[in-house]
Amino acid sequence: MKAFILSLLLIVALNSPILNAQQGSVLFNDATLHEIRIDNVDTTTFFLQQNKGVYSMTTVTIDGTTIDSAGATTKGNISWTHPNNKRPMKIKLNNFVSGKKYDGIKEFYLHNSYGDPSLMREKLTYDICSQMGLHSLRAAFAKVYINNVYWGVFTLLEAKDELYKRDFANRDAEVYESFDLGSLCVFSQDPMDWAVDNGNPSPGWPRFQMLTNKLANTSSGDYMDTIPEYFNITDFFKYQAVNVYLLNFDSYLAYNGNQLYLFDSINENRFQIIPWDFNASFGLWNTNNYNPNTLPIIPSSLTIKCPFNKINSVPYLRNVYLDAMCSMVNLYCDTLTLNTKITFYYNLIRNAAYSDSRKEPTNSQFDLGANYGYQNYLNDNVPGLKTFVIERWNKITTDLQSLPYACTTGIKTPDNSQQLIIYPNPATSILTIQQGITGYARYSIINMTGQEVQTGELQQSGAVISVGDLPDGVYVVQVTDSEQKIFQQKFMKVSE
Repeated sequence: MKAFILSLLLIVALNSPILNAQQGSVLFNDATLHEIRIDNVDTTTFFLQQNKGVYSMTTVTIDGTTIDSAGATTKGNISWTHPNNKRPMKIKLNNFVSGKKYDGIKEFYLHNSYGDPSLMREKLTYDICSQMGLHSLRAAFAKVYINNVYWGVFTLLEAKDELYKRDFANRDAEVYESFDLGSLCVFSQDPMDWAVDNGNPSPGWPRFQMLTNKLANTSSGDYMDTIPEYFNITDFFKYQAVNVYLLNFDSYLAYNGNQLYLFDSINENRFQIIPWDFNASFGLWNTNNYNPNTLPIIPSSLTIKCPFNKINSVPYLRNVYLDAMCSMVNLYCDTLTLNTKITFYYNLIRNAAYSDSRKEPTNSQFDLGANYGYQNYLNDNVPGLKTFVIERWNKITTDLQSLPYACTTGIKTPDNSQQLIIYPNPATSILTIQQGITGYARYSIINMTGQEVQTGELQQSGAVISVGDLPDGVYVVQVTDSEQKIFQQKFMKVSE
């Protein structure tokens, strides 16, 4: 069992370089269900609307380590209305006493998975954003206690300030936030459009105005020579691919500007997109109009919005977007990879979720939400996570073939992949390769970071190779024949 848990930790962290022994690697270790205790809280006033954003001095204990004189407050908009006082919270360890921190981290959030029967959508989406190379917050799960009373399972999320420091060496630069109405191509200081979420607005607004002007008025022919100097447009298109693949309608996909955070990176002298707010991903909202089988790979609701409307006139951006879809289909969101992760997280939090009397879903709704099937949940027909995974994979794969589009990134599955059969899958010690190839062939086993970890010759179809020494995880086996044709399939290695 310990070996299996370690293997799943490997799968979870494979493509997250930010987790390599950096500050916060203990706090955001997602193979652990953390325990966070918040004590000395006046619960009669702490959860009142008028005190949202007002820090109370508390004692915070994280996995047995106590930090006194820490700050805690509630946060959120719609998620703040979660029943039974299970409000999202901010914990700022250094709010009252400078220098207070845990594992190098001064601030983190506790999110309540509002509206999500699986309690896992936000965590899974941040994982995928990180794997896609975006500037993504780190996340884990925690059991939370307030004044020694169990308050339930929360998503433990890195504060945005910690990300700004980690990725850009600057907590204090300006960040522009749009909730619903703002357009990336229209300058506005109306708080209904754009607001400064961080930093000093006085020097920032002129730079933001320059950005909106460039995005709106640069011709398609000059776009890639101009825009990358002001804005990481590549990351923006990858981010929208994630929202579309995961049907995150609480985003720019549904509302112009919704949930957009733009960080003004002084070091890079350009704006960066910061992924944010994913409790409605994996098809949670708007399911009566769209489901995993129906939302197309390039939705019309996006193609009319600036700057995404450049997708058909700037070939580079179209390729970035579709290659991001390829990466999710072939690397991060296929059933073997993502369902394995879902199972691991489900087992990690299940008992704590069952005991969480403040959560929205019943235990049976939680179980279905993490597995297969559909359920009527909060007036939407919500897919279980594993149903979403297979249905969305089939839809995006079909759309890529129909365009047609030949993936140039990610691990590609050739049209002739059916000639390669591997079993058993998962494998423990041996793997049989039934390649359907005559003559000389070689095989390679590649891990999910692209490293070749094993290679050899295949003398006959049905050859048996040993995989017992491989660390547990997800791999690709490639077979190359004498004509240099490549055949490949994924498999999973697990301990006995």
